[in-house]
Amino acid sequence: MSTEEEPKRRKVLDATLGLKNIMGRHFLAIEQAYRDGKPTAWATSGTPVELLYTMDVQPMLPENSATVSAAQHLSKNFIEIAEEQGFSYDLCSYFKTNIGAVAENAEMIKGGTRKPTFMLSSDVICDTHVDWFQTQAERMKVPHFTIDVPHIVSNTNQRQYEYYKKYVSEQLWELMDFIEVHTGHKLDIEKAKKVARNSYELGTLWQEIFDLRKNIPCPVSTRDTFGGLFPLFTMTGLKAPIRLYKRMYREAKERVDDGIGALREEKYRLAFEGIPFWYNLKFFSKLEQWGAIIVYETYTYAFSKYVNPNVTEQMVISKPIEAMSELMLKFWYIYDLQTRIKKYKEMVDEWKVDGVLLHNNMSCRPNSCGLYDLKRHLQEDYDIPCLIIDCDMNDPRKMNETQLENKLSSFFELLEQRK
Repeated sequence: MSTEEEPKRRKVLDATLGLKNIMGRHFLAIEQAYRDGKPTAWATSGTPVELLYTMDVQPMLPENSATVSAAQHLSKNFIEIAEEQGFSYDLCSYFKTNIGAVAENAEMIKGGTRKPTFMLSSDVICDTHVDWFQTQAERMKVPHFTIDVPHIVSNTNQRQYEYYKKYVSEQLWELMDFIEVHTGHKLDIEKAKKVARNSYELGTLWQEIFDLRKNIPCPVSTRDTFGGLFPLFTMTGLKAPIRLYKRMYREAKERVDDGIGALREEKYRLAFEGIPFWYNLKFFSKLEQWGAIIVYETYTYAFSKYVNPNVTEQMVISKPIEAMSELMLKFWYIYDLQTRIKKYKEMVDEWKVDGVLLHNNMSCRPNSCGLYDLKRHLQEDYDIPCLIIDCDMNDPRKMNETQLENKLSSFFELLEQRK
């Protein structure tokens, strides 16, 4: 192997290449469920997918399917089909991709999703999830269960928090009753413990991979994390992704021990806030021309879930419903601004970040709300350079590459001056 080929080969972890097998296994499981007449469910991110696996229901996540459409440059067509049906240009591009994909009866490998036994949504991340599934449940004539999750703000006291936790827990018990009514499947406590243990192990392994990224040079890039995120959405509670994450960790640890980074010459260490642009992941590779690498993404870290010190492994196994309730209340995207600023300062210090890229996602209010306030506080209170990028997660019409490249050039000039 030539010296020119070696750095290129190192960029992606070899273990990450196994992700295709994991994705294939998930899609095959969905097809098998339909062939066997097994119950299936659409689920939004942030919902307890573990409960579906526990009660022998095969989950499908239309958000993930939407990213598959975008990666294959099909999302624009699906979005425009939805807009022709009367859905607004400003609505969630995941939602509209799903509307178009269903209307076109798209195959799963192109981001299509089949009619489920029922739908499960939650407003833990955004209220659009609930409206989206309500719309599709009415169109497909299937039952729909939604979990209402209160948002914890800075002045929430302990009494209120305990009430919220009980409120969410009661809904999770109601969800299991709902599943039993619509599938005939009952809760298996022993299986629930196994699924909970697997979920905890998967989430903590992901955190350990992120901890390795604190090293200079960083051994893991977005090429690994944006793809590697998939099992945290769709397969949490299963054994197969645990094996994949263990391989990722071992390989990344070897890089750390050998002083090898994912980028040949690491000059700037960046954090990325928001959902990536699934139709143009090459953007993140372009950062390499400035010697920059993203060492932390809030979005990919948040779905490891088990970042709450109150939720221990023993609690997850012995009281899975209570643990799940607590995790849903402490999810990153429902942090108030004060907490987000504090968490960002901790992250910048621990991962030794030089600057932050903030994705002002044109069709995702939860991701965009408060970004300008966050930028102002990080810059004024902590002297952390930030750049806001106006774009969209799934709609390529909202990316202006020339404008974006000009902004980045100016941003890196600023970082160079600070060096």
